[in-house]
Amino acid sequence: MIESLAHAAGVLLTLIEGYFFYRILSCLMQPRKPVILKGAGIILYAALASVIIYPNDPVNITYMLPIFFLANCIIFRAGWLIRFSVIMLFYPIVIALNFVHGEVFGNLVLYFFASGTVGNDLWYNLSFSVDILFWFCCWRKLKKSLLDTRDFLDARSWIFLDIICLASMAAIYSCIYFTPGESWKVVPCMIACAVTNMGSIRLAADLADRVRGEMERKNLRMQQDYYEELESSQLKLRRFRHDMKNHLAAAGELLREGQSAQAQDYIGQLSGYMETANRRFCKIPIVNAVLNVKYNTALENNIDCFFHISIDGMAGLDNISLCAIFANTLDNAIEACLKIGDEKKRRLSVKARHTENGYFSYEIVNAKANEVKKKRGRYLTDKENAQSHGLGISSVQEIVERYKGTMDISYTEEEFSVVVLLEV
Repeated sequence: MIESLAHAAGVLLTLIEGYFFYRILSCLMQPRKPVILKGAGIILYAALASVIIYPNDPVNITYMLPIFFLANCIIFRAGWLIRFSVIMLFYPIVIALNFVHGEVFGNLVLYFFASGTVGNDLWYNLSFSVDILFWFCCWRKLKKSLLDTRDFLDARSWIFLDIICLASMAAIYSCIYFTPGESWKVVPCMIACAVTNMGSIRLAADLADRVRGEMERKNLRMQQDYYEELESSQLKLRRFRHDMKNHLAAAGELLREGQSAQAQDYIGQLSGYMETANRRFCKIPIVNAVLNVKYNTALENNIDCFFHISIDGMAGLDNISLCAIFANTLDNAIEACLKIGDEKKRRLSVKARHTENGYFSYEIVNAKANEVKKKRGRYLTDKENAQSHGLGISSVQEIVERYKGTMDISYTEEEFSVVVLLEV
């Protein structure tokens, strides 16, 4: 009876530990929808998080690594770089924690209970509650940081973190493969590896915060430009209304003198002054501000524009990422149109839609005259300062990968198009 109780307690505590470890990984990778995969993930991660690591025993530490990677591939949707980075960040922590657990609690229980007794098994299984507390605290404290890391960290930063974590990965393998006779001597090294990787997670969150802050500042600048343009447009409109009587008299005089062409031109200029920058493309204020700024910039440069935006009620895609998609692609499209000498051929079309079944589709097509250049799959700018330009498409690609979507780019001699599809 007591043996069964000890075994049941061990299984239950192991599953709880696996559950919190699964929740932590869910902050960095998107779980697949089938519920059965969630259950399988908890079981697999329970086995990983509670595996016993013995000194001078390379078996467990070796075979659990590919199991961890396969579980990430089966249970979650994520890019290969993120899957690899998750292993580099968390595998040293898991191994270090389990090794220290065995050295501390294993020897402590053996001090009070003989090996193989019921008391030994029961108290050793109950000691896993300490590991549960560790992963629970990690989940509560790091949840927001990990979510920001998943949403805003770029590929270059992930690679930088992997290089840092490489030292911890090498250290834990060396400590297990070549454990000295007094195994407790490697405990400080194991703890240092775990602390180093916890610090790397915190560093990743700080890097993500900086990226997020930069994107927010860029969007705020767009909003400021929009409101300044709106204020200028309204001032023009007020002046126009004040001088309406004089304008009508001037147009009437031109018509009486038979100068109909000049009268039409004059009335056309008046219509331009009457236009306001406060166009309603969508109900999301910051997105509407960005679209207005880009639309007015295009009109000022004699670009024929068509905007059809239907994204009201969309909540699955954050506004920063959404604005980045619009702003980067529209900037590229406007720049391409400006290189066309014949202003009559300058045109761009933007279509965005959010469907009821949770998909966001986006298409932008613009005329072009310049040659499209690619190097190693990346589109290159033809500006003189190439280092500070040409990042628009790559930024959009990172957002698409973050949301596990697709982006298709196609072009002819006269057109360039970008199509984005995200499940939000």
